Amino acid sequence: MPRPIRLALDALVLAALGLAMPAPAAAESVLDFGGSYTADILSAVTGNLDHGTDFVARADAWLDLKGPVIGLDTWSAHLDVMAVHGPDFSGRRTGAFQTVSSLEADTLPHVYEAWAQWKPSDFVSAKAGLIDLNAEFDIQNTGALFVNSAFGIGPEISQSGLAGPSIFPMTSSALVLRLQRGRKALALGLFDSLAGARSDPRKLAVRFPGTTGALLIAETRLPVGTWLLQVGGWHHTTRFTALDPAEAPALSRGAYAMLEGAVTRRLSAWVRLGIADSRANPVSAYLGGGASMIAGQWRLGIAAAHARLGAAAQRTLFAPDSARRAETVLELTAQRKLTRWLNIQPDLQYLIHPGWDASASNVLIGGLRLSFAIPE
Repeated sequence: MPRPIRLALDALVLAALGLAMPAPAAAESVLDFGGSYTADILSAVTGNLDHGTDFVARADAWLDLKGPVIGLDTWSAHLDVMAVHGPDFSGRRTGAFQTVSSLEADTLPHVYEAWAQWKPSDFVSAKAGLIDLNAEFDIQNTGALFVNSAFGIGPEISQSGLAGPSIFPMTSSALVLRLQRGRKALALGLFDSLAGARSDPRKLAVRFPGTTGALLIAETRLPVGTWLLQVGGWHHTTRFTALDPAEAPALSRGAYAMLEGAVTRRLSAWVRLGIADSRANPVSAYLGGGASMIAGQWRLGIAAAHARLGAAAQRTLFAPDSARRAETVLELTAQRKLTRWLNIQPDLQYLIHPGWDASASNVLIGGLRLSFAIPE
C-alpha cells in the first residue's frame, strides 16, 4: 500500500482513539492490511453422480491493529471480511460428507472475524469477539496443506451444533483464554453454540457467548520429544434432537487427540483421532493423518481421512443394509510457490463409499488450487 495512504489511515485510527500521531521518525505502521483469494477448480472424473467441473473460491480482506505502536503494549485487534462463491461441488458431484474443498460454503459476504486480544505476558493471553474456533483449537499445521476439509478440523467437531460450530464459513462470539509456557499450553474457549442468525445461518449475528447455549472447549498441548501432542474435549450445553426419534434429546460432545511433528528436516507427519456422541451426531469416530515433504521447489503431501458412521445414524438415516460404516478420503497433493503472491497446487482425491451410501460408486477427483495473497 502506498505510504501516503497508509499514513492517512493510521492518522484516522489514532484520531478515533483520541491519540496523536507518533513522531515522523517512527517507521512502524499502526495498521497492517492484507488480502487473499483462493480458488479450486475441481472435476469429478468417476462416480455415479453428475460428472463435471466446478469452480469454488474464497476471498478475504483483513487488517490488524498493533497496540504497542500507539502505547497500548498489551493489546491488539484483528478484522477479517470474507466472501465465497461457487456451487455445492461435494453434494452435486460426489455426495460426500467430508467436503472435497475447504472453500465450499453457502453463505453471504460478511465479517468473518473481529476480535481484540489482551496479552499482558508471554504466559497468558485472552481474546474476545468473533473468533474462528479452528484458529485456536484443533490446529493441524501439516494438514493445512490439503484441499479436503477433513484435514482442517475434525469432522466429528465440524458436524456439531444446529448449523455447525464457530468455524468456516460462519463464526460466533467467543471468549478464549490461553496459558502458555514454551511448547506447553492450555486453551479454554466459550463460544456461542449457534453460528449465524437464527433465521438464516448464512447471515452474521453477534450475541453474547452462551445466548443460544454454549459450546465449551478445552485443549492442552504437550511436547513429546520433538513432536507435539494436542488433546482436547468439547461440549454443547444445550440438548439436540436425537438422531433416533425414539430417544430423548441428546448432548453433543466429543474429544480428540493429535500427534504432529518433524520426521526429518524435510518431512513432517501427523495422526489424529476424534470421537463424538453418536446419539446426536452422524460421525461417531474419525481417524486421519498424513505426511508432507519438501522436494526441490515443491511441497508434496499424502493424507487419509476415515469417518465412521454411528449406530443411531446407520439405523435412522439409511434404509436397512444400505449404509456403509465408513467414508474414506485419500488425497495426494503438490504445492509450489510461483511468485511472492501466487501458489499453485495440483490435487487428486479418491473418495471411498461417499456419503456412506452402499449404492454409491467411489469417486476420483482431479483439482487445481490457486492461492493469491496481497503483500503488506
